[in-house]
Amino acid sequence: MSCDDTIYCCEGKFYAANQEGYDFFQRYLRVFEELRIVCRCQDENPVKPSRVLLDANRIEVVRITDFHRPKQYATKYFQVGREVKGAVLGCDRAVFRLPSTVAFRVWRAYRKTGLPYACEIVYDAKDGISASTNFVNKMLWVKIHNDMQKACFDAVGVSCVTEHYLQQRYYTKVKDGFSSHYSSLSLDKSFYTSARPFPANKTLGIAHVAKQVAFNGRKGINQIIEALAVLKKEGVIVNATFAGKDYNGGIEKLKQYAGSLGVGDQVRFSGFITRSELSELLDKSDMYVMPTKAEGLPRVIIEAMAKGLPCISSPVSGNPELLSSHYLVSYYDVATLADRVKELASDKEAYEKASSDNFNNSQKYEASLLQERRDDFYTKLKTYNK
Repeated sequence: MSCDDTIYCCEGKFYAANQEGYDFFQRYLRVFEELRIVCRCQDENPVKPSRVLLDANRIEVVRITDFHRPKQYATKYFQVGREVKGAVLGCDRAVFRLPSTVAFRVWRAYRKTGLPYACEIVYDAKDGISASTNFVNKMLWVKIHNDMQKACFDAVGVSCVTEHYLQQRYYTKVKDGFSSHYSSLSLDKSFYTSARPFPANKTLGIAHVAKQVAFNGRKGINQIIEALAVLKKEGVIVNATFAGKDYNGGIEKLKQYAGSLGVGDQVRFSGFITRSELSELLDKSDMYVMPTKAEGLPRVIIEAMAKGLPCISSPVSGNPELLSSHYLVSYYDVATLADRVKELASDKEAYEKASSDNFNNSQKYEASLLQERRDDFYTKLKTYNK
């Protein structure tokens, strides 16, 4: 299988980034006897305590040189091509998680074998096109979208993280092909809490989680800060905690921005958090808010729903499958965003209905239900005959 994850190498041994990453690769080994992973690798000595050693008896790793962003990839394009060249030899089946720069390169080599393969679609390239702020990025996403469609049309199986939305664009055209849908999420029953009562007599807190905390980024942190300022002028005080790694000095820029709008004391940046810390953050928060330009099916929104949190996001990609249209606000519509936050902060009935609806909807994404669909999908690929 090939994806955009990163694997770490130390003294000839390979490690997943963390337990969640390890568990992700184990999903394939529930059905397939052996797994070859083709993805980017980083040397790390010593390895961080969070790394988890991969099973060398059942997992083979094909190292792809590490790179970040299109410009760096362009400088390593031919090197990556040489590393990918032999990656498909000896494989009987393949799974490509798309979009992924490495997976596209491996797919181009693998399709020449004529052997069956499947695609797992985790993001909508069309949203990438609409979210692009410059012509070059837009054209890159146009190419990615076209390649995703080509890969899916010839795949014997296609699974999307959404139940309906992504399937409109990405599907198999193989006569006896098969399809499925399952999130990348592994949401154990122990993670769930319950629907919540209205949090009266307190200052409500917003949670927001992203891999990277960027100024004017895709995940709408600037818009949340602006909404806090709008609400403060109306006499409504709401706090917000932003979790995620700093990107290009984004945290400091956002702190200064919040200060300039008079809400610097209402925002907190926690940096990267572990899964247990994520659970704790959501438990302590009162709502989850994430204006966004583009998604697949946001895992963290499902996790917030499983904690009984009312959620506000944007009407992109699979989000309408998760949340009521009332709580899907355009990325740039700060006024409506502030209005929805105010509603949840002041209206007991609205808060408790949103909490109950979200918690009930989250049940569809419990780990054992998704695993059953994954196992069935991988078994169909394993046993597929032309």
